[in-house]
Amino acid sequence: MIDSDTIFGFWPRWRADVSLEALLKVMEEHEVDRFLSLSTTGIFYDYEEGNDETLRAAERNPELVPVATVDPRKYSGGKGLVRKLSEEGFKALRFFPDLQAWPFVYEPFLELLIEAEEVDMPVMTSAPGLGRITELARATDGYGVPVIVTGVNYNQFSEAIAVMRSRDNFYITTSLLDTPDAYEVFVREVGASRLMFGSYSPLRYFSSSFLALEKAELEDKDRRLILRKNVERLLWGR
Repeated sequence: MIDSDTIFGFWPRWRADVSLEALLKVMEEHEVDRFLSLSTTGIFYDYEEGNDETLRAAERNPELVPVATVDPRKYSGGKGLVRKLSEEGFKALRFFPDLQAWPFVYEPFLELLIEAEEVDMPVMTSAPGLGRITELARATDGYGVPVIVTGVNYNQFSEAIAVMRSRDNFYITTSLLDTPDAYEVFVREVGASRLMFGSYSPLRYFSSSFLALEKAELEDKDRRLILRKNVERLLWGR
């Protein structure tokens, strides 16, 4: 199993243990053999320092797949940053516009998309709120990079499905798909190949999305796609 949506570090918005030790414990308890992750230092403080922390954690824990983050508010462009991140071993580039308060139609973000496309690096981003996935879709039209939307909640299901039907480069993680029928709806409407299992551990409970997937009425091949194969295809071309 691969968890495509985890973090570690600190969480300033409320009291929560999101330490690397807590993350490793959750992954071991649930027999997750690989997981995409990044240091929250890169979200809330300094993205360069956060990326360094992520790389160090990945060096010590080979099951951790390093994901880079960049705060577009602090990026002036023209540095070939994403290529450098790819060469350092990062497998995806993740954004947090909701936590950093910037729009999708924002030139620093669009420049980073161009850089990501040049090195075939998938882009992950949150997009909470009605209309935000549509805004993201329109902002990224014309870019060939895979776009993975994290934290899609119940109120956004119809919007996500509509966007995914019209854009085959859009995917979602499953951290807020906490009922079996949520998985069943997405698989029926857009196919299992567009979903990537993610728990947002250790901030959220791992079992919320995992048990819903286990109980969903899906074929085994669809479950394998969601739990592993889709991530392997996007990140490693397998």
